[in-house]
Amino acid sequence: MKLNLKYNATKIDEIEKATGRPIEQVINDTRISNVTLLIQKGLVDDNGVHGVTKAVAMENIDKYLEESDLDNLVLDITEALVDGGFLSRQLNVEKMREALKKTKEQVNVQLDKVIANK
Repeated sequence: MKLNLKYNATKIDEIEKATGRPIEQVINDTRISNVTLLIQKGLVDDNGVHGVTKAVAMENIDKYLEESDLDNLVLDITEALVDGGFLSRQLNVEKMREALKKTKEQVNVQLDKVIANK
């Protein structure tokens, strides 16, 4: 599932005012309340309306998590913030995705070794 996320200065201002922190700090806080706020302010619904209610944001998060995980959701949000120019355009989200995938693979290999040695 791909969420249609777009951020503009108004939405970033709303997020920063709600959290009391700059967007760079907000994106690093993956508590569900923060992720919900980021989705709530950035999601463009099927009617082209920018910004949704908390309930709609949470519903979309639940649907997303049926197919993927929180790490990928945070990377999708990060990508939308980079695309909007609110995080450095030098951030390579695809490389971040690759690094995350490799890390997860390494953890699984280590777990397999631990299980095999029991």
